[in-house]
Amino acid sequence: MPDLIAPIRLVTFDLYDTLIELRPPRWERLVVACRAVGIDADPAILRDADAIGEDFFTVENGRVPIRERPFAEREAFRRELLRRWLEAAGLPHDAATTQAVRAAYLSEFDEVADYRHYRLFDDVMPALLRLRSHGVKTAVVSNADYDVTSICVHFAFADRMDLIVTSALVGYEKPDPRTFHAALDPLGVAPADTLHIGDQPKSDIVGALGVGMRAVLLDRYGRHPDSPVPAVPTLTALADFVLGVPEAVGERG
Repeated sequence: MPDLIAPIRLVTFDLYDTLIELRPPRWERLVVACRAVGIDADPAILRDADAIGEDFFTVENGRVPIRERPFAEREAFRRELLRRWLEAAGLPHDAATTQAVRAAYLSEFDEVADYRHYRLFDDVMPALLRLRSHGVKTAVVSNADYDVTSICVHFAFADRMDLIVTSALVGYEKPDPRTFHAALDPLGVAPADTLHIGDQPKSDIVGALGVGMRAVLLDRYGRHPDSPVPAVPTLTALADFVLGVPEAVGERG
């Protein structure tokens, strides 16, 4: 891995599945739904297969934000996402089965959109404190259907961010360059001096590299062995990487 060209002045963070996670996670919820319709499902297999559904969501949401689609189209999208997820897990995924599982599956789309259904990862606060104590600015850049500031406030890291950017307010979804510039421009930091960390290759990594930022993939569950950029399993390792701790991150691919 080449040496960093210059010190990193700003780290931008994805929010969902990077700083916070649905509680219980999506794959555990899907296990319950599958078993409700007579399908035995392995949560570890569903967790790995979830990456396929995430990719589909990212591409489709980037094309036309899901929140802007009519109800019937949103439901059709959610069924197709679920069908692809079941297929990737090697489970029955015909139309009737998918519909039955969908009826039993309580996803984040079906929850009241607030902090009550999420948990903060344990490594968030220590990583933010380390970065900021070394003079590194931090910001959130999140694809979300509503202003995520209240979530950041609830989990008590809002005051450790120099800026909180929500795609619904900006009007563009990652990987659109304008979503990232909504953080870069107000903070006056050049893309080359900024690193973005997120869990989604097609939005976080593609988007950050597309504007000239550096990027690291957060792969908490080891689902991306072929990552085109450096990958870390925790935000502790990310802080080590930014601060120049040797062997803080592995190269893949």
